[in-house]
Amino acid sequence: MKLELIHKWACPYSARVRDYIEERGLKDRIAFTEVTETDDAKDRLAQLTGKTQVPCLVADGEPILESRDIIKWLDQNLGDAKGAARM
Repeated sequence: MKLELIHKWACPYSARVRDYIEERGLKDRIAFTEVTETDDAKDRLAQLTGKTQVPCLVADGEPILESRDIIKWLDQNLGDAKGAARM
């Protein structure tokens, strides 16, 4: 399964998802793409979702928006690599 998190460092919702990924030991299973004003990530995000909202998890080409929905999807589909308590 190909996973990519499109995020912004300054976004608190992106931080929530990144923290979840880090705490659960899932970082090596997900590619990270940061949205900046000077790259194509924002345009790609708009093409995928019709919005420029972050964070966005792209799972095998399918976008998932909203930090809580992303965390729920990760929990259901990847589980907990470190054995930490689930949210």
